[in-house]
Amino acid sequence: MSTYPGTRVCLPPELPPYLKKIRDIKPIIGIPSDEEVIGIHTVVRVANRVVDVQDMGDPVLVAQLSEHLFNAQMVRYRSKYSGAVFPENTTYIPPALPAHVLVQLGPITGAPTEEEVVGVQKAIRSYEQFANVPSMFDPHVNMELSQYLFDIQMAKYTQRAGESHASYLPHKTPVTIVEQSTHLAGGVTTSTNNAGTGADIIESNYPTQAMQNTSILDALERSNRLAEQTNQLVERSNQIAERANQLVEGSAQPIDQFNRLTVKLNELFERWNGHFEKSNQLAKESTKPTERLGDILEKVNKVLVAIQHAIIRNHKGNTRFTLDCLVNENGETPGVSSTVDYWDLKSLFEHHTSSIDPPFPIHIDGVVQDFRLPSWKLGAFLNFYGIGEGLCENGSSTEVYPGKYYAARARLRKYWTSCL
Repeated sequence: MSTYPGTRVCLPPELPPYLKKIRDIKPIIGIPSDEEVIGIHTVVRVANRVVDVQDMGDPVLVAQLSEHLFNAQMVRYRSKYSGAVFPENTTYIPPALPAHVLVQLGPITGAPTEEEVVGVQKAIRSYEQFANVPSMFDPHVNMELSQYLFDIQMAKYTQRAGESHASYLPHKTPVTIVEQSTHLAGGVTTSTNNAGTGADIIESNYPTQAMQNTSILDALERSNRLAEQTNQLVERSNQIAERANQLVEGSAQPIDQFNRLTVKLNELFERWNGHFEKSNQLAKESTKPTERLGDILEKVNKVLVAIQHAIIRNHKGNTRFTLDCLVNENGETPGVSSTVDYWDLKSLFEHHTSSIDPPFPIHIDGVVQDFRLPSWKLGAFLNFYGIGEGLCENGSSTEVYPGKYYAARARLRKYWTSCL
């Protein structure tokens, strides 16, 4: 594989079918895109969840996926920061976090402190808790957080590597070179007495030697980086081997493992049932404030209706047609309500009543005034005012029970009298 980001190829491990259904990650050529890195993160999360599930989890695959993610992040890091002339002045900008992540991150210039690294790790753990809540988890933000942690860790590693190499800088190299050159000169011409002059000549070439030493140090630094990465891979390999040995040892007791798995599943189902019951209780309790609020609003509505009736009652000069001004509990007057087919009482009295309709003696301002209402509208007005219970066939019917017309007129007369 080429070491240049533009031509580097990152090969993913072979995925089992259940992971391919989630995201079939492909080889990455050049600098990985956001979607390619997000895909790796998605597969890693799922693989970590099932790593301990028998016949499904694969610790070796998890390690290979982690290494693939490391390689992709390294390519992105090199493409962005490898050209920095002064790495200690490089500023690393964190992604913007949503409001439900309480950890606050700020820009980091140069190598981060341990507290800053811990803060980023804490932010990642906090944000990944919402991975199962799509409305609160953005895979792109999670990818940027992970890359941000990788970048500042590389900055910290680069600083430490530079400091360690500076401590091993061979300050006496020019002197050693002089002595060796003098020795060689003596070996060729034993009669020379110009050792001091030879030293002066070699010391005059010190800038060239310093440049060569710098190149050597750069090569050593790259070598040390590769060695450290190799050590990390070896450590991972040892962990994988240890895990594999544990699995092999555990496979000798399949019945016990099956029983433990059954017990664990039963515990999970019991917890799930407990959470389900608790959620039902919370749902029931959450409806109580709504019911209480409905009762309160109903009482407030009745109070407002009573106030409106009182205002009309206190008006001087009311007549029987003042009944058209009384509102019901829906805030409607008869003329605008579909319950009474938009009939107002004045029109009914003047155009649709006859002598066969019994009169309503209503007390208005201490004076008895007769009012007539067609029998075919009696039930509609009872329901309009919400006083038809026991007299009509149902809550919205305009039909009065047979034999209940007298009681219906009496109830309506009593209601009107109380209002006026």
